[in-house]
Amino acid sequence: MTGVIMAAVVVGLIGLLIGLLLGFAAKAFAVPVDEKEIEVREFLPGNNCGACGYAGCDAVAAAIVEGKAPVNACPVGPASMVEKIGAIMGVEAEASM
Repeated sequence: MTGVIMAAVVVGLIGLLIGLLLGFAAKAFAVPVDEKEIEVREFLPGNNCGACGYAGCDAVAAAIVEGKAPVNACPVGPASMVEKIGAIMGVEAEASM
């Protein structure tokens, strides 16, 4: 019986140690992301269709925030989406359709 308890304690401690190391690694190697990029991405349709000329919605959101693409770069989204993205970026824009 003592062997079973000892094994459970060892496995528990190893799990705790690995959890702490993963938590530290997540903080140490975190990649900073612009909050505007996250907000813009929330309003994009998520089709990842490439109709805008970018690899997907994440790529076009990054391009919009960097100023490399206009706020109406997504041709499949509704006009309300363009207005919301324009509000995030602080510009007025019309839908590209």
